[in-house]
Amino acid sequence: MGQEIRDISDNIRLTVEDGRILSLKTHRITRSVEEHIQQAIELILDKVTYPTLVPTIYTIVKELSINACKANQKRIFFEEKGYDIENPIQYKKGVSEYKQLFSESMAEEYGNKSKKKGYFCLITFDYSMDGIRVEVTNNTPVTIEEEKSLREKLEKGMQYGDIAQFYLDNADNTEGAGLGLALILIMLKGEGIDPSFFRIIIRKDVTIARLEVPLSSNFKSVRDQDFSRA
Repeated sequence: MGQEIRDISDNIRLTVEDGRILSLKTHRITRSVEEHIQQAIELILDKVTYPTLVPTIYTIVKELSINACKANQKRIFFEEKGYDIENPIQYKKGVSEYKQLFSESMAEEYGNKSKKKGYFCLITFDYSMDGIRVEVTNNTPVTIEEEKSLREKLEKGMQYGDIAQFYLDNADNTEGAGLGLALILIMLKGEGIDPSFFRIIIRKDVTIARLEVPLSSNFKSVRDQDFSRA
């Protein structure tokens, strides 16, 4: 059958090979996008005979995809408001306004704007019997303020081994930006997966969130090939 490109909707493009999804490109997260992510993960984990990991991997990839789309949409919001995203004071003001205004209709509107501007979220799937690799890429750069926030959330996640305790300690801030990153690390620990197999790679024009799941001692991580700021 070979590789083919499928335009599922105006918002979803799949690259498929021999019936398996190699990548999914989108501009906003919709129910259909979520279903395609889940389908890809279920098929992969069925092939490698680890179906019990489906809920964890799906939750993580969905969270990363939402983050990627929001990062693109936030960039457009700043452009429209005329805020300098590199200015810490204007960044804080812009993020506060963005959070207050954000809604489902806004996600759709800014998803369409992202597409017109060429911003995207690309989810790629790679696997063998030795392990799984999923990467979520968005093509907007990360600011120094955003990088600082990412590091803080990842450090927080490393301090916890229990989701319940995390929620108790962060009850007043569960909607805070990036807290999902801390939860990702906690979920991986809960599955016995070394959280160092989750990485955020920050490059000049793209941000890549990578999750690797080793399934055998033969798995080769690509971590050592990274040149990243995070």
